[in-house]
Amino acid sequence: VVVAAVMVGLVVAAPQYDYEPPQAPSSLYETPAESVQEPVQLYEAPSNNVLIAQPQNLVPDVVSPPQMEGMPYDFQWGVEDQDSGNAFSHVENSDGSTTQGEYRVLMPDGRTQVVRFFDNGGGFNAEVTYER
Repeated sequence: VVVAAVMVGLVVAAPQYDYEPPQAPSSLYETPAESVQEPVQLYEAPSNNVLIAQPQNLVPDVVSPPQMEGMPYDFQWGVEDQDSGNAFSHVENSDGSTTQGEYRVLMPDGRTQVVRFFDNGGGFNAEVTYER
């Protein structure tokens, strides 16, 4: 009997959790009241006397510059820096219509890249070779 009384006391003294699930709402969706209105006209009907602007050329006419004869020239330059190891040069000349020349560049692998070029009015032409 004592054990039964202790057990009843423990059950009564234990915390009580009174959880009640939430109630479902009475109505999930209400149908809106119908109110149909005529649309409001926010613009005026077009008139028959419409002015149409004529196209305009806003870009000025392009005028090509006058073609001038080429001027003869001749130059050369080079750099040879022992501290950095840089070595390159450029030689070029023109008689006014044909340009020719070459440039040389010391590559990291020790080879020298040589580019020989000319332009006789038909575009740039180059020949690339390597020297040891």
